Amino acid sequence: MAYTKHIPKKRILCRELQFVLVLLLGWLAPHSLCAQRVSIGLYDTCSIQLLRVCPLSAGYKLLLNGKFVEVEKGTELNFSSRGRMLICERAGNEYEPCEHIALVHTDPNAQFELSLLRPQAETRTYDGNLSLFVDFGRIMCLNLVDQEAYIAGVALAEVGAKAKPELYKAQALLIRTYLMGNRAKHLEEGFNLCDQVHCQAYKGSASKYPYIRQATQQTAGMVVVDAEGNLITSVFHANCGGQTASARDVWMTETPYLQSVKDPYCRRSRGANWKKTVSLNDWKRFLQSKGVSTERINNTGYLYRSETREGMYELPGGIAVPFRDLREYFNLKSAWFNVAVDGGEVLLSGRGYGHGIGMCQEGAIRMAEEGKTAAEIINFYFRGARIVKQQ
Repeated sequence: MAYTKHIPKKRILCRELQFVLVLLLGWLAPHSLCAQRVSIGLYDTCSIQLLRVCPLSAGYKLLLNGKFVEVEKGTELNFSSRGRMLICERAGNEYEPCEHIALVHTDPNAQFELSLLRPQAETRTYDGNLSLFVDFGRIMCLNLVDQEAYIAGVALAEVGAKAKPELYKAQALLIRTYLMGNRAKHLEEGFNLCDQVHCQAYKGSASKYPYIRQATQQTAGMVVVDAEGNLITSVFHANCGGQTASARDVWMTETPYLQSVKDPYCRRSRGANWKKTVSLNDWKRFLQSKGVSTERINNTGYLYRSETREGMYELPGGIAVPFRDLREYFNLKSAWFNVAVDGGEVLLSGRGYGHGIGMCQEGAIRMAEEGKTAAEIINFYFRGARIVKQQ
């Protein structure tokens, strides 16, 4: 079940601030070469009740009630909650309950394994440190991770492990640009970003794929800006179906670098086409909720066919409904589709997968395979944007 309750701002901010200050000013103070880190909320939609953490590197320490306790590599630590307190169990023994527990290491490349036991979820490996506390009946898990390790992890989650280096570079530029522009997105909840797609998908370390980390590090310090030097809205999606969408058609905002672009690179990819059948009665009911008088429209009036992306589904009588509204309500893969009617059913045949704005990932994958550079990929999908070094 999704965790949607509001989290009191001051309480969590104080805990996280205490953790960061102890970590940076105390434990990490002698290590001035440590890279910049970012705090990521893990399993943000899960109501975590029980989890297991296992250090995969020697040298980790537990921060319990202001004191450090050494933890050997391979030691299993189980965490549960008791009211507002965290319970840490090690080899059958419980530590004194704490409001906040941290697993810390001075080396940003140190790793730990995290397993959700209730609810159950796949075991993942993370770089860096872990901060735990309880709020609203769930355990909050924050990964304090090196910024570049995080970027590589997101690149892996977004495009997989088999892409070309130039694709990882292009993806890293967009990930870093998003991070720089949205560091405060979850600040009131005590962290920078979460691991869900509405921030950026993040499933842990990319260390098993050194070529991903190498490619993303080659863009270190670089971001994408518009003609005025401002960070772009660095959006991307799975497949545009052969033509990206403009921000104007989807978000009703005119953005010079987010214009519709004809994309020949993704048309043969797996996400380029889709089909879905919807009940004609359900179709009519939704249109009625948008103010359409369906009793005046016969079945042929619902037909729609377009070879290019359009923002509005036009119906007889000059009535139109945004394609994005239809996509959201009927859970469609994209907002670009043809409409046909067969008896009591509406037959939808669509193109693309995702909102369609910005970089088409499957198109960018093909561009990289054909030898295009990261800069050429970025410039193709974000017209007029520039890659610059951060100030």
